[in-house]
Amino acid sequence: MEGMAFAKTCFGGQPTKPDYQNVASAVFCQPPLASVGLTEEQAVTELSGPIDVYVSKFKPMKYTISGRDERTLMKLIVHHESDRVVGAHLVGPDAAEIMQGLAIALKCAATKAQFDATVGIHPSAAEEFVTMRTRTRQVQGVGNAKL
Repeated sequence: MEGMAFAKTCFGGQPTKPDYQNVASAVFCQPPLASVGLTEEQAVTELSGPIDVYVSKFKPMKYTISGRDERTLMKLIVHHESDRVVGAHLVGPDAAEIMQGLAIALKCAATKAQFDATVGIHPSAAEEFVTMRTRTRQVQGVGNAKL
């Protein structure tokens, strides 16, 4: 991203600054983890108004037959008033690959309604991000930012 901004600015005649918002990150450990956007704590600090938090903990279907005891944790952070998904977090198999796709959605300012309207690929762990329908909790943002 920074290299492309440099190339466009210096060689393409298009002054471009890198955009560091909603850059996905991953840690390749066991279990792998990945994240994009705001954490719940950052959302509370930066945003104003209610923030919906969706959490899912489950055993991926591919491990139910094999008997492996690996679990997955997924979390979506949604600004309630705008319905915008502002954060996604995952601990579990294929975290980096799944999060790369979600980073595109967050870059495009996807809403929870758009996530809900997406047909999940079954059976996959990734489909859980588009089937989270029940809010786990709602917290109050104390920041100034409105979306």
